[in-house]
Amino acid sequence: MNTPVGFSGRLEGPAKVYGSLAYEGDVLPPRTLHAALVEARIACGRVLAIDDTAASAVPGFVALLTCADAEPLRPSANVALIQSDVVHFAGQGIAMVVAESALAAAEAARRVAVRYEEELAVTSIHHPDAQVYAPAMCGARAPAAIRRGDPEEALASATHMVRQRYRTATNNHHPMEPHVGVCWWEGDDLTVHTCTQAAFGTRAVIAHALRMPSECVRVVSRFLGGGFGCKGQLWFPWLLWTILAARRTGRPVRFEHTRAQLFTLAGRRSATEQDLTVAADEHGRLLAIEHRTLAQTSTHAEYADPVGMVSQWIYRCPNVVIEHRLVATNEPHAIPMRGPGEAPGSFALESAMDELAEQLAMDPVELRLRNIADHDQVTGLPWSSNGLAACLTRGAEAFGWYDRSEHGWREGRLLVGRGVGVASYPARRQPCALRMRLDGRGGLLVECGTQDMGSGTYTTIGQMAAEALGLPIHRVEVAIGDTLLPPGPISAGSQVTQSFAPAITGAALELRRALARLLIDHGGPAFAGIVPGEVEVAPDALVRRVGSNAVVGLGELLAAAGLDEAEGRFAALGMAEQETATGMGLGAVFVEVAVDPDELLPRVRRIVAAFAAGRIVNPALARSQYISGLVGGIGMALHEETLTDLRSGRIVGPSLGEYLMPTHADVPAIEVVMVDEVDDYLPEGVKGVGMLGHVGSSAAIVNAVRWARGRRIRHLPIRVEDLL
Repeated sequence: MNTPVGFSGRLEGPAKVYGSLAYEGDVLPPRTLHAALVEARIACGRVLAIDDTAASAVPGFVALLTCADAEPLRPSANVALIQSDVVHFAGQGIAMVVAESALAAAEAARRVAVRYEEELAVTSIHHPDAQVYAPAMCGARAPAAIRRGDPEEALASATHMVRQRYRTATNNHHPMEPHVGVCWWEGDDLTVHTCTQAAFGTRAVIAHALRMPSECVRVVSRFLGGGFGCKGQLWFPWLLWTILAARRTGRPVRFEHTRAQLFTLAGRRSATEQDLTVAADEHGRLLAIEHRTLAQTSTHAEYADPVGMVSQWIYRCPNVVIEHRLVATNEPHAIPMRGPGEAPGSFALESAMDELAEQLAMDPVELRLRNIADHDQVTGLPWSSNGLAACLTRGAEAFGWYDRSEHGWREGRLLVGRGVGVASYPARRQPCALRMRLDGRGGLLVECGTQDMGSGTYTTIGQMAAEALGLPIHRVEVAIGDTLLPPGPISAGSQVTQSFAPAITGAALELRRALARLLIDHGGPAFAGIVPGEVEVAPDALVRRVGSNAVVGLGELLAAAGLDEAEGRFAALGMAEQETATGMGLGAVFVEVAVDPDELLPRVRRIVAAFAAGRIVNPALARSQYISGLVGGIGMALHEETLTDLRSGRIVGPSLGEYLMPTHADVPAIEVVMVDEVDDYLPEGVKGVGMLGHVGSSAAIVNAVRWARGRRIRHLPIRVEDLL
């Protein structure tokens, strides 16, 4: 193999470092106009009138779009906000101004006069007028309620039980690159350059809303400056308004969210209130789990994170009940955010497991090892592979978990504690099509319409394609993020690599078949009867027959056939209705925390995390993803919280100056242990890694704080006053 699995570079790295790689917001056609939103100043009510007299006096003002301009769009949840005069939350876009410059657009938007009919706003899940209800589904396909066994009877007979309420705060998406779109029309054809986690999904939404053929819509989204789940459905209303503005003005229009608008228009991780009960016998074997979650959704749409689902499969337990309830409030809408459901859910579950271990006087690692599920208890299927025990044991060894008997101690004036949390995330995949083109000089072009959020998709596609054909990586060119290419998967749910992995294998096989046919027809007697498995593409633009001296130049072979290139394409399927095993990425996070008794600021001093996620295609990229997730766990545990003013419904301090996030000083030395795991069931043995680092890490931090300060904190984030 010329390209081993351990290749650790980035194909697009130099272009990013030198600034030659263009992001979609950098695309500025001649005569581009700029747009800005007029934001609602109330949290609930109706827009009665909009007056643009003062706005139109701003030099450079071009146009104002309101909900009336969106009326011709085909109704759907994606356009509801811009087709109605109803205000659902403070900061909602109620009109769009278009001007010659971004500054002129912003100034004109500020001058638009709006008259409202204001109504009482429900600004909290605990508001007196809050209505609690049970959703039908969580996420895209998880049931909102699950029950197995008889939890009530098991709880009645349990010798040890923990019954507590755990709370997590609202967190906001804040990718480095805000949402941006640049749109223009050429006759009936529309081109959209935008940062989206789903280029083909975005095209489908646009075509549906505009009642036009999808082939007339081109969406380009090659590289994103981060996403984490927010560059999806909540972007569609504002992108569609931008498209309408381009059609109305006959010029390209660019719109970009402000940083403050990421608090209101880009989505959020909902605050949760989780009532969790875990019960065990005297040996620490789990008997029952009850996990009931209350969370916020918006008044204009519904979304429920599958918070409790983490309690149904990690640990062996015969009696489980999981319930989710929602309250629709006049706040920004909740959407998936890294580790959706699993991140807040694991905080509650892993905190409760530590409380149970303390009650049993059992080591927390031992309690978890004793309760690892030996199969998927929901479906009854076996695991495709399960490396949790290895993660716990190898992580504990690397951390030095057993080097001391106590979990909390003093070091001079510092109070030090250590904690552990388990990570898990399902291994899923989507349909993915991919095309390979091999030219006469031995250059390989790999084309797939998926996009790169910064996680390394571009590199991983090129690396796996090179490996599949035995070519050196420098011979491979990758084209992604364009709906002119074969349809690729959405960048979400840690699914991308495991979705395109079988497509690469299939396309490489089809390319070898194409070459075998060419060799039989034009390669001469030495290639008679050659089969795809005998075709070897050499780095020096030659084709060989494996096990023989037969060789022919690629250029010569293609010329003889009258071709410029040989092609292989393949469309891989997504998850089947009836799988024969369940894939699950797993991990264990070990944390050491120090608390100064005067400052009362918890500092994470050390993290060791072990993960088992199948075949690791690129160790450097995987390590980067794990570390970024762990840093997110630090933020969730100690920093991040979005607050709503309960009277006005407005976000308090909508800036990065007020929204605390981990900085370099907050991030300690992090050691990542990648447990070797062979998975013969999943395509190419690949699982996702993007979500795993975030899951379980906040619980590990809180568990460490408990032993450092001697106090159990059951809400996130931890504040100074919690440790007084």
